[in-house]
Amino acid sequence: MSTQYTTIYAKTGLDDILATAILSTALASKGVKTYVEFVPQVIKNPLKIVRSYAIGIVPSQNVSIYSSVGFQLIPEKRLGVVVKYDDSGKSEILMSLSETYTLTQVVLEYAQTLNVSIDPPEQLIKDVTSLTTGKPAEASKIGKALAKAIKIDYSSPDFINTLYTYFLNVLRTKSYKLSPEIAERAAKYDEALKLVDELLKSDNLLSYGPLRVAVISRGFEKPLIRDNYRLLKPLVNDILLRLCKEDGVGMAVLETDLGHTLKICLGSRKISFVNIISSLPKELSSELNVNLKGNHVLITFKDPSKSSLDAILSIADSIATGLAPLLTTSPKTQ
Repeated sequence: MSTQYTTIYAKTGLDDILATAILSTALASKGVKTYVEFVPQVIKNPLKIVRSYAIGIVPSQNVSIYSSVGFQLIPEKRLGVVVKYDDSGKSEILMSLSETYTLTQVVLEYAQTLNVSIDPPEQLIKDVTSLTTGKPAEASKIGKALAKAIKIDYSSPDFINTLYTYFLNVLRTKSYKLSPEIAERAAKYDEALKLVDELLKSDNLLSYGPLRVAVISRGFEKPLIRDNYRLLKPLVNDILLRLCKEDGVGMAVLETDLGHTLKICLGSRKISFVNIISSLPKELSSELNVNLKGNHVLITFKDPSKSSLDAILSIADSIATGLAPLLTTSPKTQ
């Protein structure tokens, strides 16, 4: 009997990786050899999935899925679905699961339709559910370490594969223990948190009256930031939220693979998206993408080649200068 092969495509969250390990284990028990392809949380390059499995990935402008099975989670509805795509890409719902909080739950239910029983350690399931639903305080010590490890190394393909192998081993042995690799990265996260505290208490931020701007870039002049860029980069949102809470508005310039971006958190009742737009340099308005999601604003150059540190700092300077007078009288929302 010839061996069957398939590919599992998944994103790089903890829940996605565990769900992938469970599906791979279930398929292996049916004699199917799986290849795994982890893709970024934000898929920017075209991706075509054919005769495969897609975990947490849905068709979009950059993603097309044909003759495959997809696993999806709709958190706001607490709904999990298993979808079948035909050879034209048309979808049909095979399973709809209410009161579902993780992709792991969806895949475990699907495994039962294959007459395969996968029984992960109960604490592992509890931890992934707590972390996925935004309740990290309820996770165990191991769960908290997993969350720290993936946050500090979310962009490392090697570590994502290390986590996948770790989960395969946990499923095989039923032993849910902290591995040295995960412990090491969790320690790196704790080290990065100390740097964040030092950063916010120091003169390493740009100041505009009551407003402070963090710059996380290897091109920035401050040694604390320049020399610890790789540790601070994964925690940029933590820095942003701290500034937002303390100052009423948080601003952070971040160096990315596509140049520099500007992140803004609006925490003051009298500072609005309109104030941000009106503070932008008018001569650059046609060259920028400005996106609002909740109370967060992301500003990027349409042409990444123009997104130098100096160019983004100039925009940050313009916005901060425009907002600073408003903050002197604006109450903060805690």
